Amino acid sequence: MAIDRPLQDLRVLDLADVKGELCGRLFSDFGADVVRVEPPEGAHSRRLPPFHENESLYYAFRNAGKRGAVLDLDAPDGRKKLAALLAGVDVLIESFSPGRLEEILDLDEVRRRHPRLVIVRISDFGQTGPYRDWVATDAVIEAMSGMQWKAGVPEKAPLLPPGALAYDIAGVVACFAALTALRQRETTGYGQVIDLSVLEAVAQTTDWSFSNASVTVAKGERPVEVRMGSGPVYSIYQCKGGYVRLVILSPRQWHAMWDWLGQPEAFADPFFESFIARLQNADVLNPLYTEHFASMTMEEVSAEAQRRGIVCTPVLRPEEVLANEHLVSRGTFRSMEVAPGVEAPVASGFFEIDGVRQGPRGRAPMLGEHDAELFGDAREDAPAPDAPRPAPSLPLRGLRVLDFGIGGVGVEASRLFGEYGAEVVKVESRTYPDFIRVILSTEMSPSFASSSRSKLSFGVNLKKPEGLALVKRLVEQSDVVIENSKSGAMEGMGLSYETIRSINPRCVMVSSQLLGSRGAWKDWIGYGPSTQPVGGLVHLWNYDDQDFPAGSGAIFPDHLAGRLVAINALAILAAREKTGTAAHGEVAQVEAVTGVLGDLLCKAGLEPGSVRPRGNHSDHGAPWGAYPCAGEQQWCVISIRDDAQWQRFVAAIGSPAWATDSALANVEGRFAARDTLDEHITAWTRERTKHEVAELLQRHAVPAGPMLTGADQIEDPHLQARGYTRWLDQQDAGRMCFEGPAFEADGMSDIELFQAPRLGEHTRQLGERLLGLSETEVEELIAVGVLEVAEV
Repeated sequence: MAIDRPLQDLRVLDLADVKGELCGRLFSDFGADVVRVEPPEGAHSRRLPPFHENESLYYAFRNAGKRGAVLDLDAPDGRKKLAALLAGVDVLIESFSPGRLEEILDLDEVRRRHPRLVIVRISDFGQTGPYRDWVATDAVIEAMSGMQWKAGVPEKAPLLPPGALAYDIAGVVACFAALTALRQRETTGYGQVIDLSVLEAVAQTTDWSFSNASVTVAKGERPVEVRMGSGPVYSIYQCKGGYVRLVILSPRQWHAMWDWLGQPEAFADPFFESFIARLQNADVLNPLYTEHFASMTMEEVSAEAQRRGIVCTPVLRPEEVLANEHLVSRGTFRSMEVAPGVEAPVASGFFEIDGVRQGPRGRAPMLGEHDAELFGDAREDAPAPDAPRPAPSLPLRGLRVLDFGIGGVGVEASRLFGEYGAEVVKVESRTYPDFIRVILSTEMSPSFASSSRSKLSFGVNLKKPEGLALVKRLVEQSDVVIENSKSGAMEGMGLSYETIRSINPRCVMVSSQLLGSRGAWKDWIGYGPSTQPVGGLVHLWNYDDQDFPAGSGAIFPDHLAGRLVAINALAILAAREKTGTAAHGEVAQVEAVTGVLGDLLCKAGLEPGSVRPRGNHSDHGAPWGAYPCAGEQQWCVISIRDDAQWQRFVAAIGSPAWATDSALANVEGRFAARDTLDEHITAWTRERTKHEVAELLQRHAVPAGPMLTGADQIEDPHLQARGYTRWLDQQDAGRMCFEGPAFEADGMSDIELFQAPRLGEHTRQLGERLLGLSETEVEELIAVGVLEVAEV
């Protein structure tokens, strides 16, 4: 039986506003009945840009498919109605400032009356820690999470990303957290309270800068952490009428490029097979590439490069994203109502299950649209559990996951399963190793360790029939298979979903390909950052005074796509417990990009040409941007949303004459004076450290935060206090710091964290324990190259 809308039995009460609204949207996409509760004046997100004819597309995109209700939570009657609405609710989502929910509800009484309720609390910095009461914006979180410092060029300010990446990432991670709690509820009978920090959620999903910096810090040194645009790996090149991102890493890719260039004698030496050698000669090679591409459009360059096995993707503008032949062929967007009478192209959802898109089923609700049906709908809770509330435990204990992931997507999904209790077996071989494992020319790198901690390694050569047979026996005993190889790779190995289902009908499989497993470009190859150009992110993540894309060195969206894969697996597992059968889930990595840019792309569809790079300016307020502070390449983000915050800012900096100009008292005046304001604020911030600026402004409740690099995060007192910084001895890499959890939950024990395995480290153990092989049989299979073990 096909699985569609696997969460349709759930009801979610969604009080999240601005931050984390995507959490409820994802539940709705999977079929849950999500009720969006707003105050009488409407949610604040209804007043956030981008707008179309006074309708907020920010609100419309993140609340599509939900029902709507109005409650005045400042009034006793409104709080009473909220308490009544909790009957029969499975998940309550809120994003109030810490402590506010306790003013609205008696949480002890709520949990007594509704013991199965999962409460997800989303706040900028969490319910505890030194920054608990700091005020933030999406921009402040992006600065402090490590998302900003790698974007842009050293000669200009570091770039904030477009859209609301931080708050949308928080929504995705909150959905994962809620699903783990719901799975745990199936065992314990009890719900729990989850404390999710937006800062930690985004820090987890930026890239591996944190773990890589920690290895240098552990040696008593300071890593060099300065933005380099797209950097030497994911470089951008100009072509006829546009730009492409070209990635040449392996010798095979270089040989294909050299052949395409006409086999120039100057680069015939095998010396140039090395990436380092090519990097040292970039001043000659880069102009050569640009000259070669000059007569071709970006689509022509990309198509020919891909035909030759070279990683290359075109840098698309928003309107080009919407019209792109591949995305159109996939149905990445669909026309739907975003407001009464307004049709627009809307990203059709992050997930597929058995080929069926799991996306929004209708427009966002009008204010109070469903009051009558909701307040007249008497529901009851499921029976309370008989046993007392158990001690905290790991929610995914008892599951077994086979990890065929490479790079950053599949491995991050399975890492999450491992941290929360599942036994994760990384299936790998030296005949085709995970390239992140061997990127430093050894079998361990900090990046690999970060994403493959808390796993076991089973070394097996799948090209040998005996190896494939052994893996099929592992499938018989597993709950989830995760893979993100190129399209068709699993089928080529003899492990298609049809094969897996025939072996074990209860085994869930989730796949994640670069551009998806179907569509005009389904066979294109690349890495996570190769999706940024196709999804519109490279074009929009740029300064507003230049056309050449500034670029970012972050490997986004790899880690985010990994979390989407984990969510898809958990949703299918939830349905499996009811139906007894599993399904095949898919997440196209490019749709992680188009999904988090959904409101901007919708705006571009309604008003072509209206969505352009903004640099660090924003329609959310002014002043807004990154300001240089004392020291080399030290920056602080300041983002003022309204007139009250502006007045507090003026008081904080001592009310200088320029700031007390009455023309600046309203946001329209500040928008008109943006450049002048930036000059004045820069003069003030240059005299202070980034931490002094942030701390002073936070004392006046002004959103501000220091831009943190990977090394900065390791030393940050808030991340330390929250238990985010986790130091371990990692074999073959040395002392390093691992990223901790993004959330705490009172029903869950601490994450399971142990060092990443060597390749084949657990082959013997797993061969005997799971496959029933004798010691002699294992050694014989090792001797003939079927099984592989760690090299000592």
